[in-house]
Amino acid sequence: MTSITEKTVEQLFTQIQKFGNDGNFTKALPLCIEILKRNPKDEDALRCKVICLMKTDKCKEAYHVMSTDKLLKDIPMWFDRAYCLYRQGKLEDALTELNKAEPSSKVDELLAQIYYKLENYDSAVSIYKTLVKSLVDANTNERETNLAAALASSASFTNTPNKWPGLRESTYELSYNSACYCLATGNLVEANNKLNRARDLCSKEFEDDETDAKCELAPIEVMRGLCLQTEGNDKDAMEIYSTVLKEKYGDSQTLSVAANNIICINKEQNMFDSKKKVKIATNAPKKLTKAQLLSIEFNSCLLSYHTNHMEQFRKKSAEMVAEGVPMAHLLLASSYIRDKKLNDALNVLPVENTSDEKTLLAASQLLLNLGSFADAASALIKIKSLADKPGMASLISTLYFLGSGPEKAVEFMDKSLKDLAETCDPANLIKWTLICARFRLAYDMPKDAASSLETLLSKYPGNVKALALLIRSVSQFDVSRAYEVAKRLPEIEIPSDIDLEELEIGTGVTAARGLRKVINPEDAKISEANRRFETKEKKRKKKKIRLPKVLVEGGPDPERWIPRQERSYYRRKKRNRNEASCRCVPRRK
Repeated sequence: MTSITEKTVEQLFTQIQKFGNDGNFTKALPLCIEILKRNPKDEDALRCKVICLMKTDKCKEAYHVMSTDKLLKDIPMWFDRAYCLYRQGKLEDALTELNKAEPSSKVDELLAQIYYKLENYDSAVSIYKTLVKSLVDANTNERETNLAAALASSASFTNTPNKWPGLRESTYELSYNSACYCLATGNLVEANNKLNRARDLCSKEFEDDETDAKCELAPIEVMRGLCLQTEGNDKDAMEIYSTVLKEKYGDSQTLSVAANNIICINKEQNMFDSKKKVKIATNAPKKLTKAQLLSIEFNSCLLSYHTNHMEQFRKKSAEMVAEGVPMAHLLLASSYIRDKKLNDALNVLPVENTSDEKTLLAASQLLLNLGSFADAASALIKIKSLADKPGMASLISTLYFLGSGPEKAVEFMDKSLKDLAETCDPANLIKWTLICARFRLAYDMPKDAASSLETLLSKYPGNVKALALLIRSVSQFDVSRAYEVAKRLPEIEIPSDIDLEELEIGTGVTAARGLRKVINPEDAKISEANRRFETKEKKRKKKKIRLPKVLVEGGPDPERWIPRQERSYYRRKKRNRNEASCRCVPRRK
């Protein structure tokens, strides 16, 4: 057999092609190196070397060859460069290189993968949908699986999930991704059914290899546990997670998710177990999404809080605040609240530059505890989702009244009435207008109250409560006009069979002085009988006479006045010998 050095270049290329067709790139690589030794400027040999390095997972070395070799620098191998950078995790650089390549199906597939890794799920879904519709080949199932994964991730980690296009579920990967999408959209029953189908398909496909079957079943089992946990069945979910962690099958991402979910189930209990699970959860930072990493970081921070490691807790929460993590400032503020440092907690919360509802509600609660009612009202005004609620408007006006007086409260009421008139339903608008009018009457503002009520009655003229309150308001500054308004009240039709005098002297009406009260004779007899029954004295029971214990014939004991020890029948009690034998004998010198 001739050696590599004895073969011609044509023979070496022929052998490289044969190894490439067989997928044996490890043996093809030395042949490429041999050709380049003979001719370093052989472009075909350089290309073959780069492909062999990429196929043997030596992407870093392949990219170095493409970047340093003078010949390859001028060759537009943008796709290969982008792929090497993608495999190294340099996604932004890979995207830049790929944008220089000519459009093709393989470029689109790599672009979709990069978008998926960058968590730009909408772009990935759009590209995969186009590829699934336009291409039908041996990789169709893989494209559909990737599309399903992008759809499931979009539903799980974003607020705007894409619509499910009705993909096939012929493989366990497709069924699993479809189940993840159902779980993210709240369809737990369908998610359970699809996970059971995925488990059956996976077991059937790997029935000859138990190890591979367990590795592929691990994420399916973890997702089943998440379904049970979402339903509130923490016991069965904990059993599934513990089994997966105990057997240690599946990739590091699956084990991290299972460990983090156990921490969520433990909550403030079983802290020792949660500490061990945090170490497992943080083992795969590169494979987890930003949302998953954030969840693990939050749980780790909360674990420090519940184990009273406050310095560590404040350090972690301060780091998250510096990184701009949402809700991290609430964690940091909670540590100061625990130490009753309310001012420090308030300084941590970004009240001025935020529209987050939870942050504003927490800040308003702190301001209330500190007695800053007007500032608390100003914080609550920024919550847009509650702005059209009459209850919130009432609370804010009360806080302004307590903090700045009735004038500020009335100013806010006028503004809120205008806003509610545009967005609120009629029932709430009427209710809030009546509340504002009563408030103005209580603080000597009858004209303002009358003005708001007249505006309301122009829209809803049949409201009797508003009309009655308008009469009361107008009567305080214009009596004649109040009479005119009173004429608008609807007339009350009294039935002919009702005796008004009887109603006035009936039950529940206090009789006027000098008015004779009419009493039914039968009722008088009953009341007199009840009075006699209540005042009748009860018979006292005679106590039973207690006699002395020792009696003699003819009367009581004649020796009853003599001390007991001097009586004739007195007998001294015998000592217990066992008790006497247990007594301690005093020591003598």
